[in-house]
Amino acid sequence: MLRRVLLLLVCLLSLNLARAQAPASAAPAAPEPVAVYLIPTENFPLLLAGNMAAMLGRDTGLTVRASAALPLDGMAPLPNSGQYAAEDFVEKVMPLAKTLSGVTAQTFFVVLTTRDLNTRSRNSLYYFSSRASDTNMSVVSMARLLNYQEGLLMLDVTAATRVYKMCKRAIGEAQLGWVRNDDPDDLMFGQVSSIAALDRIGLEHKGGKRTAVPAAPEQLSVATVDGMLHLSIPASALTLAVPRQDWTVRERQSGDAARGFYLSAQNGALLMVGNFENAYGSHGVGRAWDNIEADIRARGEPEPSEVSIENIGGWKTLLFDQRSANSSSMVAYYVRDGTWISLRLMLTKNGKPEARREALRQQLKALKVSAKSAVGKAQ
Repeated sequence: MLRRVLLLLVCLLSLNLARAQAPASAAPAAPEPVAVYLIPTENFPLLLAGNMAAMLGRDTGLTVRASAALPLDGMAPLPNSGQYAAEDFVEKVMPLAKTLSGVTAQTFFVVLTTRDLNTRSRNSLYYFSSRASDTNMSVVSMARLLNYQEGLLMLDVTAATRVYKMCKRAIGEAQLGWVRNDDPDDLMFGQVSSIAALDRIGLEHKGGKRTAVPAAPEQLSVATVDGMLHLSIPASALTLAVPRQDWTVRERQSGDAARGFYLSAQNGALLMVGNFENAYGSHGVGRAWDNIEADIRARGEPEPSEVSIENIGGWKTLLFDQRSANSSSMVAYYVRDGTWISLRLMLTKNGKPEARREALRQQLKALKVSAKSAVGKAQ
């Protein structure tokens, strides 16, 4: 296995052009239908795109090609942001992608970009990748996958491997019927929202090819009861109730964890990302902090400060600030009756850090955890 990993890394960053797959142009006819096209845009490294196409083809058994770089002229960032909407990439690139040689109705496209990625709804801080459920195109962003060395962004072996993993996950799900699972070491681990989690998952999917949809016990349900949004999964003994007037549930996207939930409030300044898990896999907030701290360092974000651990109404919580970003976060865990509810609240707002932290405490106190047999009653 180690030998295979080393071979992959060498191929991803090899400078020997003879070994790299030459980018395909839109004009010549392809000798056979293409299952997957990697489409680099602007200044995404063409050599990396070509090498990834070759390696992905060997790994999946599919015909995978890399196109020439496609332009993004005129594509504007989201208002008051340096991020770009995944939907805009699809609208811009899809017409050109369909003209590539070997494209069929079944061809899947992976757009590669160096721009920071989000969606038009901006119900999350960022995305490593995004795919609209009604399209055959995913967008993978390198922006947050690079490493920092002496304050400079670097495309090294680790960063290239992160991009490769995100591409392979998208292709496996779209073309091979791979489904997400609960193994944090597997390529198809359900929720990869941090650099630490992405670095942990392996290069292989242990489940092989599967076409079945996720089992019903995995699917998150959302219902409105007495002015509260009730979140739960069939296998859970608990329900999490969120004030309906304060929060908006983000529309589910391809690649979201089946048991995950994504909400926003205050015009996107306040975010909640969470998950339902089996209590058997629960761990303390200290371990969560290790992952968060590693993720912050890997992305070169402002250093966290004023880290504190508190117990709030049955929740084990960890709070910290990122002062130069005017941001405060809370990680909260609730474990009972075989269910582990984990969530992270993030508030970005000008003002004193303590005011933001108190606002997060009040938001957490407004949440109600109930046994399913007693929905509507605080437990």
